[in-house]
Amino acid sequence: MEGTDRMEIINGLDFQLQNSSVSLGKFDGVHRGHRFLLHEIQKNKSYIPTVFTFAMNTEIPKLYTQEEKNRVLEEIGIQREVVFPFNETTKHMSPEEFVEEILVKKMDAKHICVGKDFHFGKDRGGDIHTLERFQKKYGYELVTVPKLYDDGQVISSTRVRALMDQGNMRKVNELLERPFFVQGTVCHGEALGRTIGFPTANLLAPKGKKLPPFGVYATKVHCGTKVYAGVTNVGNKPTVGSFATGIETCILDFEKDIYGKEIQVEFYEFIRPEMKFATLDDLKAQIAKDKSKAQRIV
Repeated sequence: MEGTDRMEIINGLDFQLQNSSVSLGKFDGVHRGHRFLLHEIQKNKSYIPTVFTFAMNTEIPKLYTQEEKNRVLEEIGIQREVVFPFNETTKHMSPEEFVEEILVKKMDAKHICVGKDFHFGKDRGGDIHTLERFQKKYGYELVTVPKLYDDGQVISSTRVRALMDQGNMRKVNELLERPFFVQGTVCHGEALGRTIGFPTANLLAPKGKKLPPFGVYATKVHCGTKVYAGVTNVGNKPTVGSFATGIETCILDFEKDIYGKEIQVEFYEFIRPEMKFATLDDLKAQIAKDKSKAQRIV
């Protein structure tokens, strides 16, 4: 972890900040391009690094839930995050009104860092030229950063999602600059794993979260202060006729009861697609092979 202090999270419209170095965006995945922006607002130690983002909708599955994104921002040393509501009032703010009322009066922005394609305000009418024009009037410094490229392609949340659809978790993790993860509270499953000698920690798929393709993955599991190797199935467990999407992890060399505990499951490599087995013995034999392969990977 890069950061150790707890990040302050501000929800809604009722806030008043001081001395902010601000970056604005969606920051889904907090990928390498986002991190370039975020490191920029941490350079001047006179200002407090602050992220401004709109409250997330679930129309497009997100790489991270809001809680997961908060964790990553905190890891890299962001001290404050404003989660701003996107409602009838805020979406009709003119670009200058947004700059004056939100960035200047509410956030006390001294330094603003955005990507060159950043747009804001009513009908996305504001851009970097708008921010440049208001610098002297409102007394902030603007820094714009270019898109970052990898293998000749722009690094974006859209590209990360596409790579995930291919099951290419190694490349996903490279662009995220950390392992993709799911965090949640361990819940009771069908106890099938325990019955066949492979007890599992079960997480429900978070609403609105992008998941890798159904299948089995080599993973690491963070539980408290400990990290364990694991093998994780994402899917519907067709052998036993389950239909709810879940994240089911067999934690290697681990026998503790962690029901009700929060864990973080990091995905490292795709092992195989989800399969339906003729018998539970066939499933048991395959899980043993999956465990062996996962141990070699993580």
